[in-house]
Amino acid sequence: MTSPSPDPVRLTEALFFQSSGPVSRTTLVRVLGEDVEIAQILSEVARRTKGLGFELVAVGDGWMFRTAPDLAEALRSVLERPPERLPRAVLEVLLLIAARQPVTRPEIESFRDAALPQKTLTLLQEKGLIRSVGRKPVPGQPQLWATTETFLITYGLKSLTELDPLLEGLRGPL
Repeated sequence: MTSPSPDPVRLTEALFFQSSGPVSRTTLVRVLGEDVEIAQILSEVARRTKGLGFELVAVGDGWMFRTAPDLAEALRSVLERPPERLPRAVLEVLLLIAARQPVTRPEIESFRDAALPQKTLTLLQEKGLIRSVGRKPVPGQPQLWATTETFLITYGLKSLTELDPLLEGLRGPL
């Protein structure tokens, strides 16, 4: 005799709890089945976690549990090591990549009107904030760079559109 199927809401909560990063819709469908109404399950999980020490948040193309915003500051000094601050020039390059992605190194250099040391791209790549997304089909075929889901998680963003006011001056033709 087969055991009854687990409650999909509890199964979803367990999945978020066990995941180290955002859980995609594809993963939810794989775990819960195609006949389950994902939006309804997510709504119920959000309702059940409302007022607790954590909440369900959308990050990139998925969802994850995060510490409730009103408790985050109280825990930050105990649980987190201070984030390593990126040098201003590196942060500038990261924001340019976020604004214009996919973008090549020569395009970044043209916009900044300054040379871009390879170590800057290497640092951002090692931190998981950017990744190569192919090559531009032009002579020399330079690498194309884009931000990652780690970028969104690190800066607490649901999507890049949350950066629009900050990035507005960085967009446009090169």
